[in-house]
Amino acid sequence: MDILHRIEIDVPASQVYQALTEQEKLSAWWAKCETSGQAGDPATFYFGCNQDHSVTMKIVSLEKDKNVRWQCIDGPWANMGEFEFSLEDTERGSALNFSHRNWPDGDNFFRHCNAKWALFLGGSLKPLLEEGKGVPNPHEPSI
Repeated sequence: MDILHRIEIDVPASQVYQALTEQEKLSAWWAKCETSGQAGDPATFYFGCNQDHSVTMKIVSLEKDKNVRWQCIDGPWANMGEFEFSLEDTERGSALNFSHRNWPDGDNFFRHCNAKWALFLGGSLKPLLEEGKGVPNPHEPSI
């Protein structure tokens, strides 16, 4: 099973790429982050009101303004495929195609994560880039 989302954002792909690779911007739309933003390095995200839950992604590859790939090396998605953010320029700005492929099944965790990715991409990353304010964890709506 795969999680797939496409979000159109009214900014150039270069700005979306920055929000997917820079520590400050990742923290502003998804969760508090510690990373160098360089391929091969980790990116650790802290979740929860007390930031007591973490997920570490390895930055597998970067193609400037085009593609970002992560693999979870510690946390609930460890060894569960790759996360890919593919960018393309559009008439209005850009489109972000997100995928997290190769889930073992469509259980409740899959459904929850699918909904949360839609929420964070469309309800936090998009407004961060278009309006200047995201809704990162732990401030996102409960679903």
